[in-house]
Amino acid sequence: MQKVLLFLIGFERVETGHVGSLSETQNGHEIAESETINDEITLGVVDTYAILFKIICLKPVMIMVAVLLTAKIAFAATDGMTDLKLIGFGVKKDGIASRAIFLTPLQIVLPWLLGKQTAGRRPLNVFLWAYPYRILMGICFAALVYFTPSFRQADGEYPYSYYLIWIVAYYFHQISAYCIFLSMMAFNAQVSDPKIGGTYMTLLNTLNNLGGNWPLTLFLSITDFFTFKNCIAKGTQTILNTCNTKKDEELCTSSGDVCEMAIDGYYISTAICTIIGVIWYFVFYPKIQYFQRIPREEWRVIKNKRT
Repeated sequence: MQKVLLFLIGFERVETGHVGSLSETQNGHEIAESETINDEITLGVVDTYAILFKIICLKPVMIMVAVLLTAKIAFAATDGMTDLKLIGFGVKKDGIASRAIFLTPLQIVLPWLLGKQTAGRRPLNVFLWAYPYRILMGICFAALVYFTPSFRQADGEYPYSYYLIWIVAYYFHQISAYCIFLSMMAFNAQVSDPKIGGTYMTLLNTLNNLGGNWPLTLFLSITDFFTFKNCIAKGTQTILNTCNTKKDEELCTSSGDVCEMAIDGYYISTAICTIIGVIWYFVFYPKIQYFQRIPREEWRVIKNKRT
């Protein structure tokens, strides 16, 4: 099963790359101006870094850097902590991991369905449509996490209906996530200068990956500051003191009292990410439209020579 799953996911990645190359082919990058436009230039190490510096200094790329490094802040709490919360509530890890199996058909079909939309001149329209939808799914995930304890049975297990709800929710969430990913990759393929090979595309993909990783690290490290626990006297509702640190929690439970969650930092982090995401959307919406409006030539450091 694992080999089959890896094969299918690999097939999906190849299909995604095909969509990106399709967009590049159909739009042509406006490269019919020169017979040698697609000839790749051989670059040394120093030349490569010099080209990268020139690329980053381009006005559209500078704005794109800001977009790629900040776009995924809105999803950091949802992507980084939701599964950890479920495990904390006693949901089995294999039950959580099994969701990926049901996503395989989506990973195969969605690139094909989005091929026409992402192959046109405005592939980022898909990004703009999916972004607020993914923010909304983050709120839905937080709500499902909140009600998770009510699904727990007396034996500590969760019914199949609970896992089914999560599969459906995760399916809708991944639709938006894949739409964002595919549209951005298709656009990057369109604006990347074919003369410098994979250097341009590598830069944009690296920034995209970095923009997805640093918010996760940040919110995983600061969420504890938003979490508050109280030490409750055993058999009563009397608050003795706080037990926010591990040492205080051990001290509370060692005397037979209960350390209860008063404010869960997960929900605070989700709220912060959601607010940032809404603000981000309105701030960068015109910038993303600007990317699609300007000529593709504006993204190049090696200008075409007209014949």
